[in-house]
Amino acid sequence: MDRVPVLEAGTTASRFLAGTLAHLDRHRRHQEQTSPLGVADLRLLWLFNDHRPRTLREIVDELGLERSTVNRQVNAALASGLLRRYREDGANAHLVEATPSGLQAFERGVSEILHSYDVALAEFDDHERHLLLNLFDRFVCAYGRTVHSTPTPPQP
Repeated sequence: MDRVPVLEAGTTASRFLAGTLAHLDRHRRHQEQTSPLGVADLRLLWLFNDHRPRTLREIVDELGLERSTVNRQVNAALASGLLRRYREDGANAHLVEATPSGLQAFERGVSEILHSYDVALAEFDDHERHLLLNLFDRFVCAYGRTVHSTPTPPQP
């Protein structure tokens, strides 16, 4: 169902944005639920798309998740053959990396997502598409700086 975005009188830009992002999240969850790869597998494989092995600690740090959550997700991906774990001679920590079949599954899953983005972006002309992507990137960077600086929120 299409919706016509209207920033109604009395609605702040931040509230409108929050509603629009919530709508986007619903669409993304729908796509994730119909994807052959689960959200956790896709997130892990995106990390390993650079073909660099990592320790569990590095995975935890890069994903910003609890160690127990990452451990559970990595173990599930190991069991399904998407990742492999090994230890180099003389090393204390195990390394984890994507398997060839894991990388193939990742490429299939990402291709589906990117195709959906391409179809949606095709509704914009070149100028609009360029503007949207640049402004969205700027917003994401500004938002990241804001939330990671832990500002004190205003009182309602």
